[in-house]
Amino acid sequence: MAANTQGCDLPEEMISEILIRLPRKYLLRCGAVCKAWRRLAADRTLLHNHHLRQPAQPLITFFHERSDALGFSTNCLEAVDLAADTRRRVLARFADTERRWDLHRNCNAFYALGVHGSCDGLVLLGFESSNAFHSTFFVCNPATRQGTLLPLPRDVPGIAGFYAHTGAASREYRVLYLYRRHNNSHESECFILTLGSQVPRSIQRRASSAAVFGEVERVLHGACSWPPVLLHGSLHWPPTRQQQGGILLVFHTDAESFSSIPPPAAAGACEHARLFEMDGKLAMFCWQKNTWLLWDPPFVYRGGDMLIDGAWRSVVHYDSKGQLQGSFGCDGCRLQLTPYLLKESLVLHDFLHEFLGVA
Repeated sequence: MAANTQGCDLPEEMISEILIRLPRKYLLRCGAVCKAWRRLAADRTLLHNHHLRQPAQPLITFFHERSDALGFSTNCLEAVDLAADTRRRVLARFADTERRWDLHRNCNAFYALGVHGSCDGLVLLGFESSNAFHSTFFVCNPATRQGTLLPLPRDVPGIAGFYAHTGAASREYRVLYLYRRHNNSHESECFILTLGSQVPRSIQRRASSAAVFGEVERVLHGACSWPPVLLHGSLHWPPTRQQQGGILLVFHTDAESFSSIPPPAAAGACEHARLFEMDGKLAMFCWQKNTWLLWDPPFVYRGGDMLIDGAWRSVVHYDSKGQLQGSFGCDGCRLQLTPYLLKESLVLHDFLHEFLGVA
């Protein structure tokens, strides 16, 4: 084992094991101790292992309108720590008058902040106007305060999937979406944008059957409300409301082809369904109207924890056994629960640039 030569007798391997267990802000401070610690704290492998140990926290958004003399209003992105009595943590704030994010000059009260994906500490966000076909998308890392605007057409109806792809050379982050390249076309094309590239590429809708091919557009257009689950290298979508009890659409990220799997037998009696991951397996949560559920449909996360949008700008937290774990309120309006989880990462990416939207 290599010894530390900067006045510390601990071997570097032991120091690395200590560093990956520190909270983000303390890990960053350790880089100022000495040159050796700065080198360790910036090591990509150490930062990746640190990321893997972070808790997966649900993301929420809301709009906060200030009434003071400055009158600044902000779109807020926060993470919820389910293990700490639903403690909320600010990730980013985008002000309408300060224009804190230099790459986007039009974010104001007319625009709503939405979450469209989360992967390896990266969050795919969008500012959506009251016109559903006028959106701006960007990716940011709240932990490193970096972000970049995505070169997508402004009339893209939404993002179908955001995922990591590990190829022979390196790990890439890709965005899957539908778009009508020609105005007179009645059929949308599937496109993939690799972060760091300025040119999306069209992919053919390779499908295992004609029935699957026919469901691609319908399912992917609804992915904004019913996002996919990435499991074992494939994206999985629940059945849409129009074809409940039907197939679960699957996109294989390596082959870039579509297939399907049958839903659970009990899903045929459900009016709504959502997918989530539990213990490395694909799970489905189903419900019907006129049941005990009095609020909006819940969001179920890994491990079975559930958040429900309650009344008076409040959110209720239940565990996998249905036991009430607590609740929290929101000091703004347009509170939106999202199905996405964030695990913080301090890994730096060349395709991201510094931005000022993080509080």
